[in-house]
Amino acid sequence: MASHPPRILIVGAGPSGLVMALALLRNGVPVRLIDKEPTSRLGQRGAGIMPRSLELFHALGVGTEILRRATPAPQAVVYEMPRGVKVLSKFDMWPPVAPTPQRPFSNVVMLGQDHLERILRAELQKLGCQTEWGATLLSLEQREGEERVHTRISCPRGDEHVIETPTFDYVVGTDGARGVVRKALGLTFLGETRNADHLVVGDVMVHGLDPHVWHMWGEVDDAWISLRPTDMPFMSSFLLSGPGIDHAYIVEHPEALAPIFAQYTGGRKDLVFGDVVWLSHYRPSIRMVNKFRVGRVFVAGDSAHVHSITGGQGLNTGIQDSFNLAWKLALVQRHLAPESLLETYTEERAPVVAAMLNQITALLKDSSADEAGDPPLPHESLSAVKHNGGLLKLGVNCRWSSVVVDEQRVDLIEDLAEEYYGDEDDAGDDVLDPDAACLDRPLFAGDRAPDAPGLVVVARRTPDRTPAHPDARTTSLFKTFLASRHTVLIFSNEASRYTAVVRLLAAYPSDAVQSAIVLRAQNTVPSGAGGLVDYVLEDADGHAYRTYALDDGCDIVVVRPDGLVGAIVRSGEGLRRYFRGVFREPKSKIQDPA
Repeated sequence: MASHPPRILIVGAGPSGLVMALALLRNGVPVRLIDKEPTSRLGQRGAGIMPRSLELFHALGVGTEILRRATPAPQAVVYEMPRGVKVLSKFDMWPPVAPTPQRPFSNVVMLGQDHLERILRAELQKLGCQTEWGATLLSLEQREGEERVHTRISCPRGDEHVIETPTFDYVVGTDGARGVVRKALGLTFLGETRNADHLVVGDVMVHGLDPHVWHMWGEVDDAWISLRPTDMPFMSSFLLSGPGIDHAYIVEHPEALAPIFAQYTGGRKDLVFGDVVWLSHYRPSIRMVNKFRVGRVFVAGDSAHVHSITGGQGLNTGIQDSFNLAWKLALVQRHLAPESLLETYTEERAPVVAAMLNQITALLKDSSADEAGDPPLPHESLSAVKHNGGLLKLGVNCRWSSVVVDEQRVDLIEDLAEEYYGDEDDAGDDVLDPDAACLDRPLFAGDRAPDAPGLVVVARRTPDRTPAHPDARTTSLFKTFLASRHTVLIFSNEASRYTAVVRLLAAYPSDAVQSAIVLRAQNTVPSGAGGLVDYVLEDADGHAYRTYALDDGCDIVVVRPDGLVGAIVRSGEGLRRYFRGVFREPKSKIQDPA
């Protein structure tokens, strides 16, 4: 990739920027990644990784390493004050859930943001991409009639800085709530800032704590401290609130925290507090931009939305922003898709983020004093997370998207919705809920594509499109999906059926679309099928057919590179209609199969 200078600039090397860079590189698009900080940031910060994020990390090839380093979400313990020793209550912040064939990653895991970023940077380095630390975007300009973005970047050169003026095809701002990109675009950032003036966050070394539980003392709206063990020995991530805390002084004198820690934990002699690794004063803001794109410049992550730490959604929502945009931007950059595809970034992400902000705001209100002025116990407010499956991000969808195609009968969809949700009058709102908590609802185009394990690899093709013996006898849909390709699943063993579909797919780029025939268990393998599609898979355990239970002749499912179902169709015309919204019209005209 070194021979191709990067035409996309990513500003900000936090999780959203790193995922954006990695997803684009996986799609064959080189990037330049800069960050104004002189070096990577210390601290756990956003440590909760949701199941949907784990799925996306596996799609990017870093999920195994993340799970190796991560720890399970700990059980929380609330201590009785004033002595702070007796356990008042114990509860699960995120109750453990057994994995299912559709959801192999069903639980929240904890990994410090610094360690997560290190894993992502190491993967980027393998692809020839390094973060340019200390490089600051000074300005950007889009000139009328030009298909480029003019930038001014201050770059470190030894002990000095030089000003560069490169141009890029596109710029993505992942530089945080105070970053320059959103401000340069003139985007609004409406919302509110809560008066949590007495909240300090950070990491501290502490001896004497059980490293397998999350420790809490006091009341959230008064003197309160939370100490969560991290993946580093003896280091805990802390939240501290209290009416008498001098934040300005503490930020300058972190050694002043030790006596406060001792006081807020009941003066326990068995706890020894050491060095403060990092700390910051925190005020929860709930804000989002009015749009995620202006011309050839985009915002994602904290540059586009900020919210309370309640529920642990910031990092996870930003990752999904990047994953949604990256595959679209890659297709446009490679001249495989029209510029109009980029308009769906705001269309698909803005409703999701708005719903998430409403959800988190509700949790934040629950964790504050009620109208009567009575503060809830910490476990009453924080355990609200367990009642809301949407926070796991598995319910996020884009059913309303203009590029989603669903040919299931309208009356069938209504019947399924009514059967599942109960009240037909309310079904529409729930079905279109961009972060629905219900995870076992009927499958519609726009939903997250579920997994299906136990697939026998009957045949496959190599990258040069020639048949080959399978590398493994079994696989799963998640192992088949690629972050760089659409995957067309054909649930049929009728030769005339899949042959017609494959003929249509031949008009689209093979490095952007792959195909798979999924056969029912013990079905006869059609002769020559292995030379037509990338995979022939036998659904030996029946999970694929049960999960993708389609009706009314709809037996073709298109899974997008971001792991969402792009289309459920019954005909070649439906398949072409979906691809018309994504790809440029192919040069060769293929007759629509029946």
